Amino acid sequence: MQQVVIPPLKNPFELCRFLKTPMSELEEIFNAPVYKHYTIKKKRGGERHIFAPEAVLKHIQRRLNRYLQMSYLQIKPNEVHGFVINPRFYDNQCNIVANAAPHTGKKHLLNIDIKDFFPSISAKRIMNLFLSPSFNYPQQVAIALTLLTTYQGKLPTGAPTSPVLSNFVCLELDACLLTFCMENRLQYTRYADDLTFSSYQVIPQETIQNIISLIHTNGFEINNKKLRVQSSNRRQTVTGLTVNKKVNVERRLLKKIRAMHHDLITNGAKAATKKHFNISEAVYASCYPRHLNLFTNRLKGYISFVGQIRGKDDAVYQGLNLGVGGC
Repeated sequence: MQQVVIPPLKNPFELCRFLKTPMSELEEIFNAPVYKHYTIKKKRGGERHIFAPEAVLKHIQRRLNRYLQMSYLQIKPNEVHGFVINPRFYDNQCNIVANAAPHTGKKHLLNIDIKDFFPSISAKRIMNLFLSPSFNYPQQVAIALTLLTTYQGKLPTGAPTSPVLSNFVCLELDACLLTFCMENRLQYTRYADDLTFSSYQVIPQETIQNIISLIHTNGFEINNKKLRVQSSNRRQTVTGLTVNKKVNVERRLLKKIRAMHHDLITNGAKAATKKHFNISEAVYASCYPRHLNLFTNRLKGYISFVGQIRGKDDAVYQGLNLGVGGC
């Protein structure tokens, strides 16, 4: 494994200089890191717990993240597409389209989701990562970096450094799964905690169990509710995109976007906004123009997404884009 590009740090004082942060400030963070805790609702029910670092710590984590991302890019498996920040000169793009593309036209798909991805990565694993040959930091520096990037003994969902550190932790998992897939004629990609396997042949139950065992061996659990086996005679999806014949936007989402677009063009922004958010005239008046901006921005975001997936020259994208820019 190649050496990462973060400068060699022999002691905590060199870490302070690298982070451009006084030791006294780091010690305050070590002793009492401040995170704001809140929850957001998941699409399929339940809540996701977010721990957002306070301003100073967030600034430090963002600086660390830049270097960690550069380091990970040097050793990233081609099959990993999530939580990767690519410089403009880098040829291989990492996004949901690149993640879905290898699975197009396959007879059978297997989707596996890692359970509680960030919280399942312990502070001990992060410290061992910084002590490993990948970084080769002395113990004092490894402990300091661990204290700066973990909270309550695990990776916090909400810290800028958690995504890239999770990718580093998954290097061994990715290597094991890639070897297994090569031996069993499977295609593999990973987007964050979303693992996808595909084949032109039926994926036997024994193969699925072996994959799950490899995931467990590497310190992760799977979300049984999200394990899916999809055959080509039905709609196949990978990271929210259909892949039966080509990478495409799901039909129901296109239908929703078309309805919003039609409502906007036919009835105007005000009526479309009231209908979309199901609000009365009085509520609309009290909140204007916030709801109006929210509606148009949401529609523009959807249309931009269609352009990203289907291409800017696509007729559907160009049709949806008409009349929205000046609304």
